[in-house]
Amino acid sequence: MSRTKLFSMMSILVTVTMLVSGCGSPKPAALSDDQVTAVTENILTALDAGDYAAFTRDFSDTMIAAFPEDQFLLMKDALNAASGEYVSIGTPNIVNKQGYAIYQFVCKYAIEDVVVTITFLIDGDKVEGLFFTSPNLIKANQ
Repeated sequence: MSRTKLFSMMSILVTVTMLVSGCGSPKPAALSDDQVTAVTENILTALDAGDYAAFTRDFSDTMIAAFPEDQFLLMKDALNAASGEYVSIGTPNIVNKQGYAIYQFVCKYAIEDVVVTITFLIDGDKVEGLFFTSPNLIKANQ
């Protein structure tokens, strides 16, 4: 067998192996989808109510340090002005990236839908990241 054919077959095998290994189900946090939804809903209702202690209840130490109460209040005001009050949460969609279980929810707010992204370490039970995005939030940050 020529080197070219052997190299081509090896390239195809490596590509197929990479595709197959990437097609598995995403690895979750240590929490069930229902628990992740409950944690996320607690965060959203606490944010809406201005309850910092409830908001940070499930945060990692790193997240608590990154989200002091003054930042919490600024975020609450910005989210409320752009999107309105929190109404309801959708079902989670999960992906993995760099050791994290990343959950996205489409959430209803009074003015618009907001995509809420919450991250956990794979097999972790503390919130490691929290992000909000919507058309009005994007406009407000420009």
